[in-house]
Amino acid sequence: MKNVLTIYFAALKVLIVSSLVCITLLIFLNVVLRYGFNSGLFFSEEISRLAFVWLVFAGAQLMLHENGHIGVDMLTSRVSPVVAKYLLVITQLLMLYVTWLFLLGSWKQTLINLHVGAPSTGVSMALFYGAGLVFSVLSALLIATQLIDNLRKPAGSYRPQRSDEEAHVLSSTETGVLK
Repeated sequence: MKNVLTIYFAALKVLIVSSLVCITLLIFLNVVLRYGFNSGLFFSEEISRLAFVWLVFAGAQLMLHENGHIGVDMLTSRVSPVVAKYLLVITQLLMLYVTWLFLLGSWKQTLINLHVGAPSTGVSMALFYGAGLVFSVLSALLIATQLIDNLRKPAGSYRPQRSDEEAHVLSSTETGVLK
């Protein structure tokens, strides 16, 4: 299972990088064509927007996995490990609820825009809202897995997954402590 997740998140990183490259090349090429040759690519804006939407959701999924989002531990660093564990469970349950709401909204918008084409390319607008669907389902699975993992471990033992480099940097500095 670890290999599948490793491959999935490596593919997600490739998607993010290729989306960035696609956006950069399309916008650059369009600017050069407009100012240099009084022409342009009619599809560059829509494809760039589509790539950006998928890039944002893929990046959010990756950061959710790597615990890279901004977190405030002002309260949890001051309470006992048991209370901190319950606060984490509450947080993860709230995240699941919000992900469910996001899934419902994305589903409705995808159905509404299923047969609506983008103005210049004619690509279904459901591709834009489908990114929210994919993100919601995969994020809900990831959050639920983290929640189950948190519930199985004893209080005080839950630590977010960090790379070796991040662990070295964090071990050399104190975090979450006001002096």
